[in-house]
Amino acid sequence: MHENIQHTAYPVVEKAGILWAYMGEGEPPAFPDLDCFVAPDSHVFAFKGFIECNWLQALEVGIDPAHASFLHRFLHDEDPEDSYGKQFRGKSIASDIPMTKILREYPRPEIQVEETAFGLRLTALRNLDNQGMHVRVTNQIFPHGIVIPMSPEMTITQWHVPVNDETCYWYAVFTSFTDAVDKPLMRKQRLELYELPDYKPRLNKANTYGFDPAEQEDETYLGMGLDINVHDQWAVESPGPVYDRTTEHLGKSDVGIIAYRRMWRRAIEAAGNGGELPMSLSNGEGATIRGPAAVDTIAGLEGWEDTWKARDRERREASGWAPDPW
Repeated sequence: MHENIQHTAYPVVEKAGILWAYMGEGEPPAFPDLDCFVAPDSHVFAFKGFIECNWLQALEVGIDPAHASFLHRFLHDEDPEDSYGKQFRGKSIASDIPMTKILREYPRPEIQVEETAFGLRLTALRNLDNQGMHVRVTNQIFPHGIVIPMSPEMTITQWHVPVNDETCYWYAVFTSFTDAVDKPLMRKQRLELYELPDYKPRLNKANTYGFDPAEQEDETYLGMGLDINVHDQWAVESPGPVYDRTTEHLGKSDVGIIAYRRMWRRAIEAAGNGGELPMSLSNGEGATIRGPAAVDTIAGLEGWEDTWKARDRERREASGWAPDPW
């Protein structure tokens, strides 16, 4: 019997520590030249985590630049030198101010959104009492990815992949522009929260995400520990596995989410009409999508647009491998 049965096989490529399978018809589309795909293996580290909600819910928290000032608010500042592998705990490029202090004291950023070849670029601006401008540039990679800064040296590229309508996994690649990634340390840090082999979080709705009212009073805004993945998980799981968006009241800080949903509507319409879909790259087109730049820095009140781009270029030139996305 085994000589007469053939099972469908799918082309698989390993990139950045993740196995990618193409399950569609015809030739697989080309991979874009995202930083995590062109960096040396020594400079990337991949991990994943399970979330009990629809993948779209999980993604949208990543394109809301204002949420970090509340959801990830730390009431005290730690030593930024002890921030390796931890998001929002170090310093911005060209700054001695801890990110925890910036997010806590300047909670209402001006958010600018622009469409790009890869999806959306979101720029969050925090005026530091007219002494400078905090500039944080993040990206939405259509349809289901984000690229965000983690530290002056490292970025996170993350995809939200459905398991079914009500659960998903996030797959993240941490990419370093300077030294090789300390993979054993990064893995150890993440296994403190996630259990193998299913990558399910130890803190979840069954144990109220580790909520501690004493911690909420003195240490963190949520009282759910110091790992921001727990904060995000609570935020996206608490409305239920598929939130009824007809009850939403989107506001000014939701400009990224609004722009993203408009892109989705256009893509759905194009699919229905047999039109061209975003990010369907043919062979030879991968290099047209580079980077994208994800930067967290301090600049002047004037000329900040040029400053963050210049600092991204400096980091890329020093890396020896990162292509210029401009």
